[in-house]
Amino acid sequence: LEALPPPSHRFTPLPPSFPEFPMLTLLSMFYYICLRRRSRSGTRGEALTSRRAVESGQRAVLPVSVEVEQYAKEVLDFSSHYGSENSMSYTMWNLAGVPNVYPSSGDFTQTAVFRAYGKWWEQCASAPLPFRQTPDSFHSQDYIELGFEEPVYPTAVEVFETYYPGAIVQILACSHNPFSQNPPTDVRWEVLWSGGPTKALTPQARQFSPKIKHINFPTNLLRLEVNSSLLDYYTELDAVILRGVKERPMLALYKMPLIDISDISDSEDELSDVGGPFKQGGDGKQQRTANGYFDKLPYELIQLILSHLTLPDLCRLAQSCKLLHQHCCDPLQYTQLSLQPYWARLSDASLGHLQSRCTLLQRLNLSWTGNRGALTLTGFSRSD
Repeated sequence: LEALPPPSHRFTPLPPSFPEFPMLTLLSMFYYICLRRRSRSGTRGEALTSRRAVESGQRAVLPVSVEVEQYAKEVLDFSSHYGSENSMSYTMWNLAGVPNVYPSSGDFTQTAVFRAYGKWWEQCASAPLPFRQTPDSFHSQDYIELGFEEPVYPTAVEVFETYYPGAIVQILACSHNPFSQNPPTDVRWEVLWSGGPTKALTPQARQFSPKIKHINFPTNLLRLEVNSSLLDYYTELDAVILRGVKERPMLALYKMPLIDISDISDSEDELSDVGGPFKQGGDGKQQRTANGYFDKLPYELIQLILSHLTLPDLCRLAQSCKLLHQHCCDPLQYTQLSLQPYWARLSDASLGHLQSRCTLLQRLNLSWTGNRGALTLTGFSRSD
């Protein structure tokens, strides 16, 4: 330290004619200009990045609305339950509100339990014979409908299964508000998720949350449909959560149903004459023309082939030409008829369209149909 020269010898002092204040001002202005240039370049870079993201098709996630989480407020309807009406053990009423058991696993009386499981219910001597022409995609054996406090656009549905999970095969949403004082005018059901019956690897509790599709109407009415035929014991449900937003998501897509039984038309004037199955004869009567290989098949064989079609398929095929219209409307195709798979779209008008085809009807299944005024006594009597 002693060898260092004094400070006056290390620095060259400024000349007296150069003031110190202008130098500080110059440095401050240079620093300010650098900061402004850096800020502008950053803003421009962010704008370019955002523009490129939009041009390349990338969608920014905007907080349209806050997601609402709510448990079922009330059990509105169900097909069956294990418990008795004057008890709370194993009844569907336990599915309303917050969980009573979850995350615990086991057989608890505070859960909702349907009346059957396994295949013994279908194999017993008193079981009814299955209906023909039932769609292969229809697996539902039981259902429960739940009402929630606020209508939302669903983003997720979570079901707390506390014992032997895997029975849920379908989740549906309804456009009608069950707590509204106004009677429903147009009730529409949409499938949020569907799948076949499964059997979980373990009977332990789980939180079932399948990926659901977006719908274009808010809902506070959900319907769960189950099939317990693969389970070794009763499935037990504890609670259901509906998540959703109050404002409609901008990217939500909606597909209209492909078929509606109410739109059936039996008018021969609207049928297509492709292939010319009939022609006008000299005596004013209709004569059959060439119909390809169908002319070589016996009438009974064509009826046997059509007997493997479902009701919507028969309705579609009947509108293709007059020959197939005659086969599809033959009363022998409707000796037994199950309308249960079409409960969501069945109305008085549907029964009216089917009336002329059901003159030889022997068995009729109207299970689950007619809810919320879709079928009336007058409409059923008129179609009888």
